[in-house]
Amino acid sequence: MKEMDHVTHISMAYRLLEVCDSDKKAAIYSLLPAIDRIPDHYHRLYAHVINNFPCVLVSALQVFANYRVKRFWRFENGGYYEKKIDEQCYVFKRVSEDKDYFMSLVKSGNPLLGENSSLRPSQDIVSAGVALLSHIYFDTFNNPVQAFLPDSVCPSGQWSFWANVGYINFRERFYTERVIQNFRKRLFEDKIWNTRLEPFTLLKSMIIRMGDLSRPGIEYEIVDNKIRDFLRLLDCNRYLRPDKELKFCKELEKTIGQLIAECINNC
Repeated sequence: MKEMDHVTHISMAYRLLEVCDSDKKAAIYSLLPAIDRIPDHYHRLYAHVINNFPCVLVSALQVFANYRVKRFWRFENGGYYEKKIDEQCYVFKRVSEDKDYFMSLVKSGNPLLGENSSLRPSQDIVSAGVALLSHIYFDTFNNPVQAFLPDSVCPSGQWSFWANVGYINFRERFYTERVIQNFRKRLFEDKIWNTRLEPFTLLKSMIIRMGDLSRPGIEYEIVDNKIRDFLRLLDCNRYLRPDKELKFCKELEKTIGQLIAECINNC
């Protein structure tokens, strides 16, 4: 994953947090799936899987914000179990190793993020959860994402978009500095962000969309279980009707696809 793609993740997470009236200083947590760079066999895997988000998020809050969630619930082997963070575990070590690197990437986003890029990362677990999930949601444009492992191996991706623009053409041209910088600026300033959303419902909607984008298809029961498990981590146990947020996600995906195509063709 290229550094300029990291900055794109940060800027888009920042905007999502803004429309949710959440803590924009949590944008740094959108970088957490990048810990999968090491070791090679975890590339785009461990921290790109919703099932592993509790350990990733709780570790990151401790490393970046000195906020300790001593115990949390995790669904394993058919039931919920109380867990606590082991500072010697893989994910805690990787987040700690990448702390300075991630902090430097956030600061490199100064032109878009303004003064918030240099402030201490947020301690708010809900805002951090929005940023973390946004990474794999937006990654559906980059490459297929197996977000629902181990319950389903079916990957989620923007299949129609790739078919229209040509996947290889997209990969060759989009990640040049001039193209992606133009895209990043145009998306950051787009009118799509002139709205207000509810963070828990947005989280639910992003997971629903990843289920919708799966091929050949993921059973909704699996999608629903991931929604419930992730929201439980964030202490949300109420029913959420995602009409507005789901519509926003679909419109955002359409906007992103159009802007990428325009930037590829015009730069």
